[in-house]
Amino acid sequence: MNSTTTTTGEALQERFMAWQCLIRQHAMRRDGGRPSDAMEPLVITVYGEELGHVRTVIAERDPHDTTAQFRHIVKRTNDPSERFDKAMQFLSSAYFQKARQFEPRLLAVFAPGSPGAARLTADGRCTMVFQQFNQSYRLPCSVERLANDDTFAEAVFWHNAMFNPSLPPDSQRVAFTPLWDEGTAFPPVD
Repeated sequence: MNSTTTTTGEALQERFMAWQCLIRQHAMRRDGGRPSDAMEPLVITVYGEELGHVRTVIAERDPHDTTAQFRHIVKRTNDPSERFDKAMQFLSSAYFQKARQFEPRLLAVFAPGSPGAARLTADGRCTMVFQQFNQSYRLPCSVERLANDDTFAEAVFWHNAMFNPSLPPDSQRVAFTPLWDEGTAFPPVD
């Protein structure tokens, strides 16, 4: 395979990440920041049990500057409406413009002691089903709990703290790494 050949897994990753950026941009610019269906996939355990929907976040490959901005927004004021307005202003600008700048993992925050997070991380795998409009993705994922001081754990925590003023600092942060070569899309990736 030469360096210009794209595998099905790479094509799926590229298309999925572009779709995620588009739907998130749409949510920020047109839906007042309200999470859409495609941001809250159905999670299915390795045993086929539906655990429910999980709200996911995507983070830039190098999230240091953005995490600092999120932290600044949160710590600047105790007024939840002011935080929300600043978060919306930041996220609705050019933030979701370049899909290739984003880490190809999905991140989520769970309550401390969450049985769902414990189960997912103990199993180490799940399937996430994303669907919105006429597009769907079924992505088997490896699952890992992130240490609270992990760069991406901090990114997802401060992102969520902008919208949830009562987010506990000991929330569990979980990363879902899609196994792109095992994933499927409908309509399929060309």
